[in-house]
Amino acid sequence: MTPKTTPKKTRKSTLINEFMSLAIVNLYLALSFSVLITLNSLALLKHGIDAFNYGMAIIGALIVGKVIVLCEKLPLVERYGDKPLIISSVYKSILFTIIVLIINVAEHFIIGLFQQESIAKILIELKDHFFRIDTIYQIFCLFLVFLPFFITRELDQVLGKGSLFNLFFKSRTLNPN
Repeated sequence: MTPKTTPKKTRKSTLINEFMSLAIVNLYLALSFSVLITLNSLALLKHGIDAFNYGMAIIGALIVGKVIVLCEKLPLVERYGDKPLIISSVYKSILFTIIVLIINVAEHFIIGLFQQESIAKILIELKDHFFRIDTIYQIFCLFLVFLPFFITRELDQVLGKGSLFNLFFKSRTLNPN
């Protein structure tokens, strides 16, 4: 009797899987951020301000998407993996919202340092930026964007990788065929 061997993943298949994972994350985030930009721009348009900036939404989605794919490998992310789906989904949504905020703060620091501003001035600008009502609303919206994303990811993991996709786009049964 020969023992069963599992087929080894080739570099090419691993690369394709990682690329597809990143593409799905980026597509979801780009669509979500574009909807938020549209809502914000329509509100500003009522006051005569034309502020449609989809480029920032797409660039933001690419950056945040890459951060999500990289950070999902951290042990901290799977801290509540054995808890009910709502707990792990809310936890990941909060965690990744905080991660994006940390990246945003780092971005402000880097830009401020390149513009040769003092650290005190950068900190004052950050305080002013993060305690505005629109920024707090944006943070809440980011959390709401992450929530269904992580709910579906967690559900797919519990059902079996790819099962949720198959349920939506192939068959209504949980058979892998």
